[in-house]
Amino acid sequence: VNMIKSFFHTGFVVRDLGSSVDFYTNVLGLELVYTMTRPGDYIEKLVGFKDAHLEMAFLNMGDGHNLELIQYVVPPSAESQTERNDLGATHLAFFVESIEEFSEAVSRRGLRFIGPAVPLIQDGKLVRKAIYGQDPDGNWLEFVEIPE
Repeated sequence: VNMIKSFFHTGFVVRDLGSSVDFYTNVLGLELVYTMTRPGDYIEKLVGFKDAHLEMAFLNMGDGHNLELIQYVVPPSAESQTERNDLGATHLAFFVESIEEFSEAVSRRGLRFIGPAVPLIQDGKLVRKAIYGQDPDGNWLEFVEIPE
């Protein structure tokens, strides 16, 4: 029996909440909905760390799906070099217009891409173009253009 009703949010752990909010709002154009601080019993039990203290921000694009950015103040996050093929690695995908213009603009502002946009051609027809990259903390992002 499927009791899941809908998606709520996608969460990324970040090094510095302020700079990550700046990246996602000013580089990618998401809107900051709210920030919160979560020390205390609830968050300790939820994440399983004694004395846990998290700083969080929720961002969205008005489509119902939120991106939650989480800075672990206590305990602090360890450095990570998660490769896109590592078990546990995640990515968040966005639809974009004009993927070449988009990738050129955001790469100048801190988004690192693996390479240029790649076209997917099926039966001689362009189905989509996509590009993979990372935010400043190494979280994986995918951007997809569907031709009109």
